Amino acid sequence: MDPVSAFLCRDDADRERLLELERPLGRARQLSYGAVAAGLLLMGPWIGWWPIGTVAVLGGAYEVLIRRRLERSAHPAVLVAVGFLLNIVMIATVSALTGGPTSPIIAWLVIPIVALAGRFDIRGVWVGTGIVLLALIGICAVHPHAFVQQPVFVIAVVPLTLAVGWFSAAMMWAERRSRTASSLDDLTGLLNRRSLTGRFGELAEQAQLTGDPVALVALDLDHFKEINDTYGHARGDVVLREVAAAIRGELRSFELAYRLGGEEFLIVLPGVDLEHGAGVAERLRERIATLRPDGIDVRASLGVSAGAGAEVVFGPLYEAADRALYAAKRHGRDRVEVAELAAELVAA
Repeated sequence: MDPVSAFLCRDDADRERLLELERPLGRARQLSYGAVAAGLLLMGPWIGWWPIGTVAVLGGAYEVLIRRRLERSAHPAVLVAVGFLLNIVMIATVSALTGGPTSPIIAWLVIPIVALAGRFDIRGVWVGTGIVLLALIGICAVHPHAFVQQPVFVIAVVPLTLAVGWFSAAMMWAERRSRTASSLDDLTGLLNRRSLTGRFGELAEQAQLTGDPVALVALDLDHFKEINDTYGHARGDVVLREVAAAIRGELRSFELAYRLGGEEFLIVLPGVDLEHGAGVAERLRERIATLRPDGIDVRASLGVSAGAGAEVVFGPLYEAADRALYAAKRHGRDRVEVAELAAELVAA
């Protein structure tokens, strides 16, 4: 994960939260653009009509350059941050061209801060708040005389910006604690089964719209019960944690790893077909085979399935991957098996 993405989204739970909230926030964003356009329309006789075109261009740019690319992007947090900056630049530009420090538009700089709490953690909220304050300084720098003569608008916006930042950060912190407790596996830090259904549903809808493939990799540690019986559950937990870390380290930022329970894991690979999914599975198998947690040899069996477009349905795909996994067990373990004729399995 690149440094910017890692700063904005520290782990899988943060990334999942960002993508999951994008849909309800999308509706709020459309309504806010509508409210802003209506306000500009009413103010047209005093400030001119051109700002309405600016809002329309920004809304179109966000739809084409950001929203449609989020699901398939390796760095969705970066795209969302770019969208935030687009909003700030648009509002600051309109403010600077309609009176600068005395513009009625200047207070709208606070609006994008609210959406930050739906995407990032406290650091992201406060970085965004700082950017808004810098935008205020920039507007004043463009019209220094107007600020000196009438600083009231800018002075009023500063505490408003800080207050919204504080409240947004507090609400985000409370919501993040609750979400982390419900979506992450306590032992490994991977996503848990509870968080799988909603996220896969979103991927399925996206695949049906775009025709893109999605691959599933079912992974099970070989003879894990013997590890627990021989070495004890504490050392078995060490094995699970190191395997989970190895899995996460082999995946790209938009590929998702879940611990389903016990020694069972599931990897979801958006945009990956059956052939490439098998390649990912083989890489995971080889990586796990190199581990020696607490001096214990570890091996894994893996099954792969994939579908594209309307074939992306969780139940059939998971059953196909699970059957392939148990074929790997029957054929000697420590191997990868691919679900044959994946499309027929999905249809069945």
